[in-house]
Amino acid sequence: MKKLLIIPLIIIIAAGFALTSCAEPVEEPAPAPAPAPAPAPEPAPAPEPEPEPGPAPAPAPEPEPVRPAPYGTLTIATTDFGVEATDPLLFESNWGMYMYDSLLAFNDVGEYVGEVAEDWNLSEDGLTWTFYIRKGMKFHNGDPVTANDVYFSLDRFTSPESKNPWSNQPRDERESMSVVDDYTFEFVTKTPQPQLVDTWCWLRILPKNYFESIGQDEFRLNPVGSGPWKFVEHIPETSFTMEAYTEYWRPEHVPYFQYLVDLQVPEEATQVAMLKRGEIDIPFGITTDRRVELEEEGFESRIQDLAPCTILAIIGSHLEGAGAVYDIRIRKALSYAINRQELCDTYWRGDAKPGGRFFLSEGGYGVTPDLLEPDSYDPELAKSLMAEAGYPDAFAKPTIVAFTTAGPGVDMWQAIMGYWDKAGFQTELKIVDMAIYLQYVFLQALQGDEEYLGYIWSWAGSAFNGTAYCRNMYTSYGIHQVTVNDEVTALYDKFVMELDPDKAVQYYTDWQRAAKELCTSVGIAFVEPKLVVSDEVGDFTINPHMRFMDAACGVKHRGQ
Repeated sequence: MKKLLIIPLIIIIAAGFALTSCAEPVEEPAPAPAPAPAPAPEPAPAPEPEPEPGPAPAPAPEPEPVRPAPYGTLTIATTDFGVEATDPLLFESNWGMYMYDSLLAFNDVGEYVGEVAEDWNLSEDGLTWTFYIRKGMKFHNGDPVTANDVYFSLDRFTSPESKNPWSNQPRDERESMSVVDDYTFEFVTKTPQPQLVDTWCWLRILPKNYFESIGQDEFRLNPVGSGPWKFVEHIPETSFTMEAYTEYWRPEHVPYFQYLVDLQVPEEATQVAMLKRGEIDIPFGITTDRRVELEEEGFESRIQDLAPCTILAIIGSHLEGAGAVYDIRIRKALSYAINRQELCDTYWRGDAKPGGRFFLSEGGYGVTPDLLEPDSYDPELAKSLMAEAGYPDAFAKPTIVAFTTAGPGVDMWQAIMGYWDKAGFQTELKIVDMAIYLQYVFLQALQGDEEYLGYIWSWAGSAFNGTAYCRNMYTSYGIHQVTVNDEVTALYDKFVMELDPDKAVQYYTDWQRAAKELCTSVGIAFVEPKLVVSDEVGDFTINPHMRFMDAACGVKHRGQ
């Protein structure tokens, strides 16, 4: 605050008057001597220079708006609950992704970040992983999250009983593990495994004490986790209900809705009707055509997840019992016969582009343009390859069999098989329950006499780093049993044990290229991941790069 120095100047002038009286003349007095000059006044001190004006003070920050407590119910519709698992050991629990936190996670630019483990490191020899568990986290029942829970969860995860697709690598590489103290955990591998960092993002942490006190069967009926949603009720083949966990360790991830209800609704028409009546908020079982129709009627859509690539994969094509697809010429002919651009323009209504590979994304780890480049549409080349291979007469099993579940995937498969029929293939499409579908896809190993040997399935997904996914697809010990080839597997082993990051990324690319050459799986298209929503649903604000289960906590109310 400026202080002004004010010095008053007071000048006092005194005047005197001389009086003379009428008296005898007297001598005129001598003139008075001239008065001495008054001393010059001292100059007033110079005023202090005013300081240079500084920047205006920043305005006081606006107070953070008070976030209301969760309210309302977010209702979604799923075509088929499948195995209805709450235990991550059973293939992978979709519902568990809502309720359980993972050991690590990755952010929206693909960087690995802490979750249950606040920090971690890998020893210089690439063998010992040390995790520092976040303090203050609690499970839904109030138990603290500790290193003992991590040990317990990983011990189950790497057990022979686990059917989780992420279990294979840590199970195969587990040398030892230990609890150093309540908040420090170590995992030691048999060989250097720096790429395990991706698998740790899929390890869900369960409460050891609660689980052991009630047993596995009871836990599956009444699960407890530490995630943003907690279990309320499960009615088999009908509904699964969760409630917002308001004590979640990340306050910004506390859900906006109080309840989330997942309904099993097999028929697309029923999902559409329920959406229009306001009975559901997000239908997950509708085709692109229905979504576009709903958008034209005024419903809004949201984009969630990285653009997934739809792929086709062949089970056990390395075995002669697979039939015609055992011949690489037939596998290539199947790919050349598909008009991907037409599928993008018609089936996906312009919301897709041709190309892609299993869980690879543009700009992802080790991904080069040639890996994502689609095969051209060349029906004449397809017919030429078929003739060269002697199709169909040269094969005891000439029929090309694909399988899918009821729902939007049926229309896509009918379109693809239309191209194959036109090229001259004999085809069959099987519609199976989700539990059977998962059994075929996550089959772990082949004996060579399975009915589904040579069957073709589809999947859609994308990732910043496809290592863990593609290990299951493109190695001899992968659970999908799609690419069983010693040379390709050797390239994976070379990549996965490399500690030099620059060399590792090149080895990854080499491995992916070698796998692509075998044509055991092919990319069809990258599809924009749109979800139509009710007029009660607002913005999606959390984890835009992940699946809905990891993002539902950030779904706002309309206008919120």
